[in-house]
This record gives sequence, C-alpha cells and structure tokens, in this order.
Amino acid sequence: MSSLTRELDQAGTTDEKAQAHYALALFHDNNSREAQAIPHYESALALGVDSTVEAEARAWLASSLYKTGHYTEASLTAQEALSLAEDPSLRRFLVRLLRRIDRALGASQSC
Repeated sequence: MSSLTRELDQAGTTDEKAQAHYALALFHDNNSREAQAIPHYESALALGVDSTVEAEARAWLASSLYKTGHYTEASLTAQEALSLAEDPSLRRFLVRLLRRIDRALGASQSC
C-alpha cells in the first residue's frame, strides 16, 4: 500500500490523482476494507477517472456502499453505473447488486 500512497502523493496532474485514488480504492476494496475504499472511489470520480473505467468505479463504489449499509446511496450509484456500463458481465453484476440492495432496503424499512 505504501507504493500506492506514494503514487497519490506524487501525482502531478488531475488524471494521475484520479487514477491513484482509484488504485487505492481497489486495494482497500479487495482487502475487505470497503469503508476505507469509499472516499478514494469518490475522490477518483470527482477528479474524473478515465471514461473507460467510470462505470466500473461506480459499480465498485456501489458495492462498497451496500456492504457498509448505505443502501440508498448504493442504489443510486449502482443505477448510475448501470446507465454507463456497456460490458455485459458488469451489467449482470449491477442487476444482481440492485436486487440485493432492494431487498436490504425493504428489510430496513420494515423494521
């Protein structure tokens, strides 16, 4: 992780910063630290990740939001990702994620 943090610190352009935040988000996400991944996904998207990875970044952000109990925000983010996604496997992932989010929202509203 130190090399990823160093890359973020040394990023000179907005594009480099966005990519460095995205790399850090993926690192945390892949190591079951979704809460730490979320702000890096958000920063990467705010800075403007490359359009070729925007749908994926939004999908992984939605998944992390879902896993941390932020169901409404997860749903909105997943819907945004689905509107951008062209890859069939990513679209299938998002449809399944939206179903899980809808179930979680329903369960949380009935309590």
